[in-house]
Amino acid sequence: MDTDEGQFFQRQIQVPEIGSLGQKKWRDSSVLIIGLGGLGCPAALQLALGGIGRLGLVDFDQVEVSNLHRQTLFTFKDLGLPKTEVVSKVLLEHCPWLQVECFSELVSEGTKPEFLNGWDLVLDCTDTITSKYQINELCIQKSIPLVTASVFRTSAQFAIFSGKGQPCYRCLFPDLKEGDTLNCSLGGVLGVQTTLAGTYQSSLAMQYLLDPNSTDLSSVYFMEWNPPTLYQSKIEANLDCPTCGHEKKENNLSLNKTEIHPNEFVVYQKKGNVLLIDVREKEETDSHPIPEVFLLPLSELEKGFVPEFSSELTLVCICETGVRSQKAISYLQTTNEVFSLSGGKRAYFQYLKNNPTS
Repeated sequence: MDTDEGQFFQRQIQVPEIGSLGQKKWRDSSVLIIGLGGLGCPAALQLALGGIGRLGLVDFDQVEVSNLHRQTLFTFKDLGLPKTEVVSKVLLEHCPWLQVECFSELVSEGTKPEFLNGWDLVLDCTDTITSKYQINELCIQKSIPLVTASVFRTSAQFAIFSGKGQPCYRCLFPDLKEGDTLNCSLGGVLGVQTTLAGTYQSSLAMQYLLDPNSTDLSSVYFMEWNPPTLYQSKIEANLDCPTCGHEKKENNLSLNKTEIHPNEFVVYQKKGNVLLIDVREKEETDSHPIPEVFLLPLSELEKGFVPEFSSELTLVCICETGVRSQKAISYLQTTNEVFSLSGGKRAYFQYLKNNPTS
């Protein structure tokens, strides 16, 4: 550890539980952060400031005005820039010795477990149920510990799981569907709670990397805003969990596929016989249209209106972020092959921008 780095961490090294040995453990550790929003921003900064030597930043999105009230590493000058690029720059300005790797891509059902190779621990900072199940599956397949968190309005929860499961995230939430809970873009969120939850994620990660044997891997923590409350609850392992139980399925990621990645959709499109269905509401489609789509708002599907489609068509639902389209496909129980487009319009437009010849 060079002089500047040593001086930087001097006060932290003085903490008896950490010392020089603990600081070296953190410097030799690597953490992959998936999602650079309200959770990922504070988590990434605290991991860097804490001395984690190598960080991976995963996010396909760009900075928007609606991000700024809670995504604490972005400012107005960053609008339109890739989140990975901005976060990497900020972290290196704080800690120039930090190793940062950026992945401007979408983690989806098509993501291979090998994507997690070389990382000691994963932080799930995403805000959709589909992503959380997917990341949990990947971590179990690669035996990598997972720290997860979520925030809804003024309530937050977070937990850390071993890479072996028993319990895992699916033990805690066995059968959530997209739409059972609202993400922040639909349900609203208090910015300070995301910052606190993301900071707790980094704290759990650092605790585990310092001493895995002293870390509780079978609890979930709930945090309320008014009145300020933090409480702990034990998670029961599900012996029949399809992800980590006795009956777990190998290659479970490919079973019951409901999502399609933008690059897969483009392949389908070139073959023909595919219909892109925009399930956003009229005010959204009028202000931010998607070319060459069939308009079918989710609200109409929920009322029972389901048009007849040619049985030869593959139906792909799209919304803003991939949440409502997951719910929409549950109403399209036809003989057609039906998918939700992973990441929604944002991921699709970003893919087209990065692949103009597609």
